[in-house]
Amino acid sequence: MFTMKTILRFSLLSTALGAALLLAGCDTFKSRAEEKSEVYDSLSPKTQKRLERGKINVGDTPDMVYIALGDPTEKRERSTAGNEQTTWIYKTYVEQYAGSIWGGFRREIVPGPRGYIVYQEPISQDIYQTHVDDVIRVTFVGGKVTTVDQLKH
Repeated sequence: MFTMKTILRFSLLSTALGAALLLAGCDTFKSRAEEKSEVYDSLSPKTQKRLERGKINVGDTPDMVYIALGDPTEKRERSTAGNEQTTWIYKTYVEQYAGSIWGGFRREIVPGPRGYIVYQEPISQDIYQTHVDDVIRVTFVGGKVTTVDQLKH
C-alpha cells in the first residue's frame, strides 16, 4: 500500500525528471556551446560574446556558426570548377491573417414559454497563410564562412 509520503515523493521525482528531459532537448545557445565546448572554450571572450548575440563573420567555422545559430533549416551543396560550397539556410515561418470565410449558421433550439425558440448564429472561420522567409544564408568554402547573406528588416 502506498502512503501519501511515497506518492508525493514519486510525484516530485517524476516532475523533476520530466523537466530535466524537456530542458535537455532544448536547442539554446548554452546547450550548443556546451555541446561544442572544445571549440567554444578555445575562442576569445570577444568572439564568444559575438556568437552569443547570434552574430557570425566571414572566416568563422561551421562549429562556430552552429553555436551561434543552431542547426540550419536546409543545407545545400554546390560544386563549381574551382571548389565545393556548402550553404546553410535559416528560415523563419510566419502565419499572417488573410481574412475570414463564412461557414454557414449554427442553430440552437431552446425551450421557450410557448414552444421552442430557434436561434441562428452565423459562423465564420479565420484564415491564416504561412509565409516563409530565408533569414540568413551562410556559405562555406574550405570549412570557412565566405558569404553571409542576411535579410534586413
